[in-house]
Amino acid sequence: MKSLKSSVLVIFFGVLVGLTGCKKEDVGPNAKIAGTWKITSANYKDSSQAFDIWALYNAFYPCTKDITMTFTEDNKYSVFEPNDCKDDNGESLFIFTPTGTFNLTNDTALDIIESDATPYNGNVVFEDGKFTWTYEETFEGELSSLVVVFTKVK
Repeated sequence: MKSLKSSVLVIFFGVLVGLTGCKKEDVGPNAKIAGTWKITSANYKDSSQAFDIWALYNAFYPCTKDITMTFTEDNKYSVFEPNDCKDDNGESLFIFTPTGTFNLTNDTALDIIESDATPYNGNVVFEDGKFTWTYEETFEGELSSLVVVFTKVK
């Protein structure tokens, strides 16, 4: 009887440790991007120049440091922008419309679709609480790129 009790206790604790020791896995196709993010850099490059456009925004409009972008499991995004965070014409300073949708494909392609249906198809790399989104465009025969680094805030 004592051996049976010991065996049951060992099995019970083994199952308990197994169940509580498991890490909760990400679920759903948008699990990696779901949450709220801040832009930490946005580097623009074409054949004649390269600069961090986000650092420039932050220098002239410090309120841009408080802008966040939230992605949801149901393929929607929304932007939080402080009320007084506008340019001299009263326009938003953020690079996307305040709401829209997105498609994340195989954790490698991220298409951001603004509320007016303008698509920005880019590549994405996730790494350590950050993701880097790269968008390239050819305009009048010249290739330009925008590389944006987002850091997760919640």
